[in-house]
Amino acid sequence: MTIYETYKGKKVDVDYETGYHFIIEYLSENELEWTALGKLAKGAPSKEKEPYVSYDLGDGKFMVNWIEESGLVLSQIADFANGKVYAFMTWPDDAARGHRGQLLHKGTLRVLD
Repeated sequence: MTIYETYKGKKVDVDYETGYHFIIEYLSENELEWTALGKLAKGAPSKEKEPYVSYDLGDGKFMVNWIEESGLVLSQIADFANGKVYAFMTWPDDAARGHRGQLLHKGTLRVLD
């Protein structure tokens, strides 16, 4: 079963220990919408729709990946069975190695009614 089939019509609260906090809704098999509730990167929007790809890892876990218009790339492991989320973010940054900034973070997730 896909992440969309499993969670369509529901919102997912994703709260990272780094201060980033989002509500994610899977709108279709290939589009999601996120809304920021907490910390935002400078110049970042507070809400955006993104094309995404995902893979069912089994046991309530999904790998979810998307590329934002800004060039930010997010690769996320959403562990719904245990209420945990892990993510690697990278974005354009001329001063960083490979011209990409990076952030590895973890947090909690919960499905909202």
